[in-house]
Amino acid sequence: MSDFYTVEPDGTVIATVQSGWVVECQPVGDLLLLVGDHIERPVEPSPPTYTMGGVGGATEERDHNQESIDDPKTSEAEREAWMVYLAQKAAYDARMAEIEARINEMRGTFINLEGMKVRGLPDDLRAWAEQQRTRYGFEIEAETPDDLLLAFIDHNVIRTAKDGVRVTAGILRATGLDQEALDAAEATFLDSLEGRQGGGDDSGDQGVSGEGEPENE
Repeated sequence: MSDFYTVEPDGTVIATVQSGWVVECQPVGDLLLLVGDHIERPVEPSPPTYTMGGVGGATEERDHNQESIDDPKTSEAEREAWMVYLAQKAAYDARMAEIEARINEMRGTFINLEGMKVRGLPDDLRAWAEQQRTRYGFEIEAETPDDLLLAFIDHNVIRTAKDGVRVTAGILRATGLDQEALDAAEATFLDSLEGRQGGGDDSGDQGVSGEGEPENE
């Protein structure tokens, strides 16, 4: 993880992203790990079962799978139950994919608004947004200061998949997680964060515009 961030003498954890911006990682990793916990998950459907005979008359209840369903001994009623299960499982998987996508989006918003502070952030983001419209034709949809900040970060700061991983790792380090906990967190959602950010290659992936580029510190 140390490749993703550095710790300054005063203990501030910073991450330098591909676009050159430096962000201070905030100690909110415990809250980041809880993002989306309130979202209700559906109950995963259970496959139909069948009874298998054993030695001495003993029986064992087993879950059906495609192989057992294809067995000529399987009844038509069991096959119908299997088809119902497949439809329920498909609906469950689709719903879980929607939930995961929503949680990934919420995590990204939390990281950008609560988990980091951008050094050298322009004082007037509305002027920046107007410049984006007039100079490049970008429509910046921002009704609140938070919307403006998110738009600026999306356009100029967090531009690659690895940027998201760098900042997330820095947040967890700033929170005081030990290496074992960092590894566990990486296994649970850093990979999905990479997928949300897209474009895992850092090379040549700069901000949408050249405006507001950071000065080298």
